[in-house]
Amino acid sequence: MDDSEADRASIMAVIRAETEAWLQRDFEALASHWVQSPQTRRMEAFASLGVRVDEGWDPIAARIKKIVERFPEKHAFEGRVRWEKVNIVVDANMAWVTFDQIGSDTGEDRKRQLRILHRIDGAWKIGCMVMMESSVEEARCSLIEVDADAKILWMNRLARERIRGHPGLVAAAGRLRARRRDRDVALREAVRLAFHELQSHRPLNIAPKQAWSVALGEDAAGIPLYCWVLLEDGKALVSFDDAETVVRRIASAREVFGLSPAQTRLARLIVDGHDLAAASDQLGVSVNTLRTQLQRIFDKTGVRSQAALVRALLSAGAPSK
Repeated sequence: MDDSEADRASIMAVIRAETEAWLQRDFEALASHWVQSPQTRRMEAFASLGVRVDEGWDPIAARIKKIVERFPEKHAFEGRVRWEKVNIVVDANMAWVTFDQIGSDTGEDRKRQLRILHRIDGAWKIGCMVMMESSVEEARCSLIEVDADAKILWMNRLARERIRGHPGLVAAAGRLRARRRDRDVALREAVRLAFHELQSHRPLNIAPKQAWSVALGEDAAGIPLYCWVLLEDGKALVSFDDAETVVRRIASAREVFGLSPAQTRLARLIVDGHDLAAASDQLGVSVNTLRTQLQRIFDKTGVRSQAALVRALLSAGAPSK
């Protein structure tokens, strides 16, 4: 093993030991792997907690001790934590490491990490730690990350629960597919378009949020099914059974088709699978009034059936292909 390989092995051993100490809630062991100076930094950005920066070892130590006291439950490293996309650069007595760490908190969480290490008296110590939580990890809808061939790379908890027996989508042989063959072609095309956009290097943070809708057919009750291929955090994600996306699509449809507030409320209920009688009960409006509103919605959208209306509403505002 040459010096560079030895350094890399030593650095990852330090990061693992520090992580194990964290999981075991062993503050003294954890502290032994840090540079304990006023220049030490710990930075974190979480969707739920926001951004926090601790400057200097003393406030870092105080925060870690507080967390250890508040959450004393211990966990093993083996079988819980894994690393992906590890990148190590060593330059004399300094090194920086970037990686994705999965499982350190809940067993499913994914955090992007940067560690800057300094070699002191022959031992590598952590001088700076940056930890970021992807916004998709906290999403309150079903999300599946796929590659360009629709191979499943990751699912959140809701997706794992809902994909089983889903009427429109299926996870088969490690890939995400639509149950209907003709719809599977449309899903693959949407994924292709998403990756084409990713590879265009257009800044996604200033471009309109991209989402390609895919009609999956209908469920047993005849309600149209949709999923969306999204670009988020530099990833291609498939979202389904997503109430938030439906709300955004209805809002887009309102603007595209010029729907009135009353027509928009009725449109949302129709998308949710309600007939006019059920909508009448919810809205406190007569069925005859709703029938008139529905006809006006048909006129504005250019469709003649409720199934076609759902397709038009959920496709409104989608990027042109």
